[in-house]
Amino acid sequence: VCAVCLGRHWHLVIDCWATRTWDNKHNTFTERIHKALFTRDGCHICARWQREEGCSNHHNVRHICLGCGQSSHGAQRCS
Repeated sequence: VCAVCLGRHWHLVIDCWATRTWDNKHNTFTERIHKALFTRDGCHICARWQREEGCSNHHNVRHICLGCGQSSHGAQRCS
């Protein structure tokens, strides 16, 4: 799953400039700025947390799912 557009088609998150989700139903929750992920209101998001294996760093404020906004999982585990 792409952490920006939430699409399951293969592409690199670093190359995703989408402003709408893959199905064109919603605005994206994040945007890429210089290879980093930010919420539309400017909060830096942990890209590693979006991966299947997650992130072990202790910066929990950045650990939110880009699909649903919950902190219990990243985009790869969002249902």
